[in-house]
Amino acid sequence: MILYLSSAHAAEPLHFTSAEMLSTPGIGYKPPPYTVNDVDFDGKWQSVSLPHALIPALIPKLIDDGLLNLPTIVTWYRLHVPKLSSTNHPQFIYIPRWKTDGRIAVYGDSHILYQSHANMGWNGWNIPLWIPLEETAGTTTPKVIFIRIERPRSSGGGISSIWLGEAAEISWRYHVRDALQVQLPFMSSAAFLAVGIFSLFVWIKQRNEWLYGLFFCVSLVAYLRSMHYFLGSEPLPISDAWFSWLTINSLFWLVGLVHVFLSYLHGRPRRWLSWLIAVITLCFGVLTLPLTSILQNAYAIASPAYILLLIMGTSISLVGWKNSRLSKSNDGLMLAGWGVIGMMFGIYDLLLVNNYISIESIYLGPYTNISAFLIFMIILFRRYIGATNTIKQQNNDLETLLQAQSAELQKSYHRLREIEQRQMLAQERQRMMQDMHDGLGSTLISALRVVEYGNISEIIISEILKDCIDDLKLAIDSMEPLEADLLLLLATLRYRIGPRLESSGIKLRWEIKDVPPLDWLDPNKALHILRILQEAFTNIIKHTPATEIRAVTGVENGYAVVTITDNGQGFNIDTALKSGGRGLSNQMRRAEAIGAKVKWDANSMGTSFTLYLPIQHM
Repeated sequence: MILYLSSAHAAEPLHFTSAEMLSTPGIGYKPPPYTVNDVDFDGKWQSVSLPHALIPALIPKLIDDGLLNLPTIVTWYRLHVPKLSSTNHPQFIYIPRWKTDGRIAVYGDSHILYQSHANMGWNGWNIPLWIPLEETAGTTTPKVIFIRIERPRSSGGGISSIWLGEAAEISWRYHVRDALQVQLPFMSSAAFLAVGIFSLFVWIKQRNEWLYGLFFCVSLVAYLRSMHYFLGSEPLPISDAWFSWLTINSLFWLVGLVHVFLSYLHGRPRRWLSWLIAVITLCFGVLTLPLTSILQNAYAIASPAYILLLIMGTSISLVGWKNSRLSKSNDGLMLAGWGVIGMMFGIYDLLLVNNYISIESIYLGPYTNISAFLIFMIILFRRYIGATNTIKQQNNDLETLLQAQSAELQKSYHRLREIEQRQMLAQERQRMMQDMHDGLGSTLISALRVVEYGNISEIIISEILKDCIDDLKLAIDSMEPLEADLLLLLATLRYRIGPRLESSGIKLRWEIKDVPPLDWLDPNKALHILRILQEAFTNIIKHTPATEIRAVTGVENGYAVVTITDNGQGFNIDTALKSGGRGLSNQMRRAEAIGAKVKWDANSMGTSFTLYLPIQHM
């Protein structure tokens, strides 16, 4: 029967629900002709209703892109388009679905408008077609539309009803169909995989939580299984045989993983069932490998494989539901219950695959995966909340224990702090006593000997008292907080030594530059530095006719360097050290005590004394 309409408004789309059909047998796949006319066809056209589909054989002939002797059949559909009012908008053909193990071509009047270029078996059968008649306005709508579908003789094929009209009137139908059939399966499977990858990283971080690793495996296999819903509009990177093996075997893997997941939830694994599933999955995968010829490829025996999967999935769901009920696992009951519903959807999809249901219907498999994804997420969320509550309780118990231990440690700390303070006071007292003995005490003893021997004068007494006062001031200055700042220590020395230099008529050139902090500098070591430098200034005042002293700082080979130079008469260093005098020896002894070094350079122009202080104390 031909669809004739006497007249139609340009804005109203045409919906073709009947057509004429003509089938022509052939051998091997052939490219569609560029043009067609009614005179090119031999045979009688018969009227069919749209959607139109043929029931395929249970096990169709092996499909191979390189097989040239495959018995094929070309089915032509012819649609007569009624005369339409002229329009300034382009016209489009919308085909919700077509099915064939081959390719499709669409003609407007005599020339080709569209032809598929993808694989033969997996060729975008689930992707709706949107074909422009002419992509410019003001063109004439074709009077006849031909649709050519090529397929193997033993496989089924068909085409849905067809729409023709302006984009404003029919594009929404195409977009809704594309969203439900293609975009939603793609986005949901991609989201499933993304969450699965996140779970993989969680499992890598926490290996004992292997449920997260299992969830990743489920998401990956579910993505592989869903690819055939949204791939195929372009040639696949692998052959039909390998893609068939992957997408059909992935359903076996998915059923097996769900069984493992269920067994973990209810805690009552049935080893016989697990072994049976593993053996069936392994055998089917090996026997259908494209590298072997033991069986026909996975695509050719897809229908028997789906029947076997339905039996396996139903058995797993029922056993899982029973065991979950015995173990009172609500998560297991929820997953097993949805498994039973999913098997019902699987029966529906199997009937749709074999054309027992109108091919314009939508596959429910993607929606089964979406619901399963939500269930898995609920299960993992509950597990996470349960683990979080357990951790919180453990943390509360640990916090109580830590508080008790902290109180005990606080008491111990206060006791140790008191002991440490007493030790520090004792050490500081001992240090002060030792320093006063070595410094102020030594000076007073010298003064006492001068008096005892009668060698007394006001000048001598004055010098001795000045030395005593300087020693006392240095001892007090060393107790000031320095915060590792050598320059602050030198400034204190300058403040103390300045008046004495001035009274001696000696000019001081203070060329102090910033140096790195000395983290090891404490009051004891600070006093050693002050004594060393004090001795250097004192030697210049007492033993040289210097009129100028120059103080310089710098950094050299990991040391902070302090150099004191005078313009007085130099002296022989070796002779001074051998003479038994204690001044230079004391400087060397104090420098060694703090890990520092001293150096003298003397000539007729004066003497240079250098103190090397390590920046990092070894």
